[in-house]
Amino acid sequence: MHLDLSALAERLSRPGPKRALALDGGGLRGIISLGYLEAIESLLRQRTGRTALVLSDYFDLVGGTSTGALIATLIALGRSIADIKQTYLEFAHRAFQLDAHGGLGPLGRLLGNRYMAGPLESILRSTLGDMTLDSAQLRTGLVVVAKRADTASVWPVTNIPTARYYDDWTAGSDIVQPGNRHIPLWKLLRASTAAPTYFKSQAIVEAERGAVAEFIDGGISAHNNPALLLLMVASLEGFGLRWPLGANNLLLCSIGTGQVDFTTTGRETAGFTALDWARVLVPQLVHDSMELVEVLLQWMSASTTARRIDGTLEKVTPCLTGAELLHYLRYNLPLTAKGLADIELQYADTEISALREMSSTASLPQYQAIAARVGAQIDASHFPEEFDVHV
Repeated sequence: MHLDLSALAERLSRPGPKRALALDGGGLRGIISLGYLEAIESLLRQRTGRTALVLSDYFDLVGGTSTGALIATLIALGRSIADIKQTYLEFAHRAFQLDAHGGLGPLGRLLGNRYMAGPLESILRSTLGDMTLDSAQLRTGLVVVAKRADTASVWPVTNIPTARYYDDWTAGSDIVQPGNRHIPLWKLLRASTAAPTYFKSQAIVEAERGAVAEFIDGGISAHNNPALLLLMVASLEGFGLRWPLGANNLLLCSIGTGQVDFTTTGRETAGFTALDWARVLVPQLVHDSMELVEVLLQWMSASTTARRIDGTLEKVTPCLTGAELLHYLRYNLPLTAKGLADIELQYADTEISALREMSSTASLPQYQAIAARVGAQIDASHFPEEFDVHV
């Protein structure tokens, strides 16, 4: 069953303010994102008087990276956050099953991937069936961020009917190339969640284009926080939307999975081996890219949630362009003793350290406790009522 192009196109092109939702990667810490999303859904239900409202009724475009892509897809399918939480917990318990090398710890990860791909693929297939990117069940615009490993290019794959490469196309010949609309949703999410050393890569575009394209987790790019990329999708011509910019025209809500700082001491780094650097550099680079996304979006927007970036930048409130390009919201909790104390939780240092690990089901109770409390950061004033049109 394929997408009713006229219905989606009408929604994406109708006049009035637009609303976009961007969801970070972060493995099982996606449960924290669901805490924020549940509070937003509750707020909108109260404000509109619609007790059955779901987030796809409000957000015109939803997108995510890795675990955020999974949640974004379920939102786009019109599911409530309560329903998504149930599915997500089932996913958490079933997807992360060690392969033969995974039980050997760090040494095993040098020999192969930590987890088997089969259980992950199985739960994605059972959840999404044979739906493709042009499924009629997708109620809103969707962006899934993956990285093509063989060309080192980031793919923000979208169901926008007017996007370049969405439909079948030709490349200077009579040979028709299949468009992205044919990609199975389960396979797209399998690609976006294929974190190197955790899961093997995923082939999406196979021999039909003359080569196998291998994809890995979109978080191994500058877009583990995909908020800036969603702004590009919303406004750049190639993605087919070209929504008007302005603080009264576009609301972009960005949700994190818990802010993790991968710091080391000078004494530690002085004795680092090549393997030690390999262990810390990728997480640090991902952290740097996510912080840069926040800097840029605070710099070009009106933001009621702007945070202090550091001692030099402070909240980066002066506007980069001279006019605010969007209304920007960012919700993310520092997974530190202070950040947790701010929501009245106390964990031992060893427990806080364990929260960094993206795939440990042992930390699920802590993630759920955090998710139950972060919703208090959501305030009705953050979501201007002028964005409630067509809801």
